[in-house]
Amino acid sequence: MSEFDVMPGNKAVAHGVRLARVEVIPIFPITPQTTIVEYLGEFIANGELDAEYIQSEGEHTCMGMAVGASLAGARTFTATCSQGLAYMHEVVAQAPSYRTPIVMAIADRTLGWYWSLGPDYSDIMPELNLGWLVNFAESNQECLDMVLQLYKIAEDRRVLLPSMLSLDGFYLSYSYERVGIPDQELVDGFLPPYEAPYPVDPTISDRWPSAGIPPPLHTTYRRLFEEVMEDAKRVIAEVDAEFGEVFGRSYGGLIEKYRCDDADAVLVTMGSMTTAARRAVDRLRAEGERVGLVKLRFMRPFPTAEFREIAGEVDAIGVVDRVVLHGTGGGSAFADVKSALYSLEDRPKVMNFVTGLGGEDIPIDDLVAMGRKVLRVASTGRLEKEVEFIEHPLPKGAEPIRLDEEMPIYPGSDGCAGCGSSIIIRHLLKILGPNTVIVNPPSCSGVNYSGVVRVPWILANYAAAAGYETGIYRAFKHKGKADKIYVTGFSGDGGTVDIGLQAISGAAERGESMMWVCYDNEAYMNTGIQRSSSTPLFAATTSTPAGTVWKGKPQKRKNMILIMAAHRIPYIATASLAYLPDLERKIRKAAEVTRSGKGMAYLHIQQPCATGWYFPPEKTVEVGRLAVQTGAWPLLEIEDGVLRLNVKPRKLKPIEEYLKLQRRFRHLSKEQIAAIQREVDKDWKSWLALEKMGKLPWY
Repeated sequence: MSEFDVMPGNKAVAHGVRLARVEVIPIFPITPQTTIVEYLGEFIANGELDAEYIQSEGEHTCMGMAVGASLAGARTFTATCSQGLAYMHEVVAQAPSYRTPIVMAIADRTLGWYWSLGPDYSDIMPELNLGWLVNFAESNQECLDMVLQLYKIAEDRRVLLPSMLSLDGFYLSYSYERVGIPDQELVDGFLPPYEAPYPVDPTISDRWPSAGIPPPLHTTYRRLFEEVMEDAKRVIAEVDAEFGEVFGRSYGGLIEKYRCDDADAVLVTMGSMTTAARRAVDRLRAEGERVGLVKLRFMRPFPTAEFREIAGEVDAIGVVDRVVLHGTGGGSAFADVKSALYSLEDRPKVMNFVTGLGGEDIPIDDLVAMGRKVLRVASTGRLEKEVEFIEHPLPKGAEPIRLDEEMPIYPGSDGCAGCGSSIIIRHLLKILGPNTVIVNPPSCSGVNYSGVVRVPWILANYAAAAGYETGIYRAFKHKGKADKIYVTGFSGDGGTVDIGLQAISGAAERGESMMWVCYDNEAYMNTGIQRSSSTPLFAATTSTPAGTVWKGKPQKRKNMILIMAAHRIPYIATASLAYLPDLERKIRKAAEVTRSGKGMAYLHIQQPCATGWYFPPEKTVEVGRLAVQTGAWPLLEIEDGVLRLNVKPRKLKPIEEYLKLQRRFRHLSKEQIAAIQREVDKDWKSWLALEKMGKLPWY
């Protein structure tokens, strides 16, 4: 039987994916999408969903995995938003041409623009014209239902196109609502298993999508693609009607009308703002005003015929946009509505309200005011201002207050209790001084410390931070300032060992004389404790939970020190916040190397995370010290190819002493602890052997 529960929108999406019996799920974390794939990880870890769960090193690869899985004939799901969706863009563009019916959830969040975490549609709108179906959900219930509908639509042989499910970040993704969870048997009857017509599987098919279409056929293929999009409109209506018959809920197809029958004017909204718009329309109706609401459910394919029908019934249309197309003066939905109506001889006035950018709320009072303005245009026939930005400026005096301190970092931060990153940053800037530029990809430090330092702190795109740093360094070099200003990357493990590795490797190979500091808290802590390539063996994270099937992360951590040593750079070192004299000495040495122009200096510093490792915040330094004393985190340096261990205990302490302080390891069996001990012992012997060699042979 169907059941009801109260849940956030992200969990509703995950339940839809579970009920759809998705087979392959590539993931990469980014706020506010991340908990969708965390919930899916829990379902798989506990045997509630049988699917391949692939932890990618970045969104570009993540979408490649999704396209590959769908090409092979598997029902495939992924999720992202904002900078992550933009990074995917190149592969997102490939998915429609390969006719891969992927469903991807987009928990909308501002793209660029001072790194806002708040929702607007600046992330999804640039993807509109690539050939995906694009749907906007109003409620958490609609999130779950549309996952099921979108698979049914996308996998229809008349369509076979990927689809995006847009849910407003925070407003839906993290907000709780009552959601009905359909019975699995009903879902199975509505959504049968996916059977790809031409999978890239030579054991069952001799026909599959092909690249290399001759240029003269591109125009023809694009025309045919538009015919497929027209077919998709009919399929969307059919699937919505069938869903209503099976589950008792339907949403109107491409659009949903509300109180439009006798309306003189209508507002057009999409996503979660529609709920507030309904209340605004109700208030205006109670005052005797004849206004209606059109919920735009699909931006692609666009409901041109539906809006032309509405245009014959009203005198004015007000489109509310949560995005602006810079250079046009208006929003995306506004442009599409105007385009749909342009060829009509008798058409209503169309005006645009741009609001809610960067995550700002769109209150009912604002929507009431918009409704009144559209009604005024309908009654007078005069449109004085086509586009209006609805703004709410900050009150005077709201700017942050800065203290006048000599130290390059102010006291205090937004960091978690016990965060070791503040210790690392303080000592880094103590050594480097005020003539320092920090380049920081998204991480805890960017959120918590960028506002409390007195040096330039540049928030860089995740995969390109070393590129930002290279550009800054080369500019200083050209201006003759490379020996006067330290240029330093400061990144977590995700931005170093995973998504950022390509750019770091390129900078190292080119011999850029700059410093890269990785503060390694051994997971993606900024987005909620997901596994990275630096997460230790068997550690529990939110994307490698310990359940009845899974027992934490099954892979060993990546050896970043030897990866950097393979680049033959002049200086590499590990460090710990529990051994500050050693840390400061290595920062000084790295600074000397980069200032001398010899090439890159790479520091990899362990940063125990009380929040993600689950230990009391007062034990940060104790945990860090035990990591060194047990051999879990050897302190070493490689200078011009010569490796030295800096701290060599007479006898390593048992690894269990280190593990037992951290609840991320509380699920470990005796066999798993013994396996970790064997790995630590083996690695320690390897470091000793490399030290005995003297200079590493490849330098």
